[in-house]
Amino acid sequence: MIRCITLTLSIFMLCQVSTLLAAESSRDSQPWYAGDERCPPPKNDGTYSAPYNPMDHKYEYPMFDGADKPGWSCSYQREDGIIVQFGDSRTPQEQWLAVWGDFDNNN
Repeated sequence: MIRCITLTLSIFMLCQVSTLLAAESSRDSQPWYAGDERCPPPKNDGTYSAPYNPMDHKYEYPMFDGADKPGWSCSYQREDGIIVQFGDSRTPQEQWLAVWGDFDNNN
């Protein structure tokens, strides 16, 4: 009976650790661009900056490697008139300034 309980607890702990590791690895991975058949996303070859969301970085002006590179974007108009847009062609620095402005000038 005790051996069965010990084995059950060991399996439970192993599952918990596996779940934590999976969550941590997915959080650390940088998402790359999404697209569709008419706008296939680019390869991560250093041509474009990584996707950037300035809302996640209010007090952190982007100074990372590639923050001055343009982002990838693609758009087209569907047959029903809807415009589909993927990405943002501005640099992360331009995106941040557009959202948060220059704190020194109180924009």
